[in-house]
Amino acid sequence: MKILILILARGGSKRLPNKNILKLGKKHLINWSIDFAKKIPFVCNILVSTDSKKIGLIAKKRGALVPWMRPKKLSTDVSTSEDAALHAINWYENNIQKVDGLMLLQPTSPFRKLKTIKEGIRIFKNKKNISILGVEQSKYNLNQHFILRKTKNKYSKKILINTENIYRENGSFYLISPSNLRKNKSFYSNNTFPLVCKLTIESVDIDTKDDWNIAKKLVNIKLN
Repeated sequence: MKILILILARGGSKRLPNKNILKLGKKHLINWSIDFAKKIPFVCNILVSTDSKKIGLIAKKRGALVPWMRPKKLSTDVSTSEDAALHAINWYENNIQKVDGLMLLQPTSPFRKLKTIKEGIRIFKNKKNISILGVEQSKYNLNQHFILRKTKNKYSKKILINTENIYRENGSFYLISPSNLRKNKSFYSNNTFPLVCKLTIESVDIDTKDDWNIAKKLVNIKLN
């Protein structure tokens, strides 16, 4: 099995300027995801899609593939991750090789646990036509949640009120086949499997200054 790791790292970030290349501990934030990706089994390459030459240079020095600057039309505030992912996987499969899975790692999630990712890959490998994504238990009813029943582990958009079995995506990782991504134009489908990230730290997603301050306090915690 071959998995392409994709890291989407846009240069423009308004709430936390230059967040993808801020230094967390002793390394740039994006390098946390690149270094983590090197530990994941079945990975054939690590591709960074960015519109920033500075981010691209930092990623290349860390060993990632940065074959182009992402087109401007895919780098706006309203551009979707799915569109950028389709652009990347189409280029990779047309120019390098076909892959079985595309794993999206957001650079803003630095504290992933390798055991969780390996479990996601195991499920992806053993179940046909399924996509996997990381979720966390939620106390709130937002727009979209993943409902985990005792008898089923399936994705659902249905909102359940006053239940302990409500989970929401935490952005830690997404794993999908290229064919499913092209078909659905989304990382979600009726066959999406929500994999629970059991440690709270796995769900840290850096998007604001407050998030950044929390991450700095947690940076010395070892997950693997």
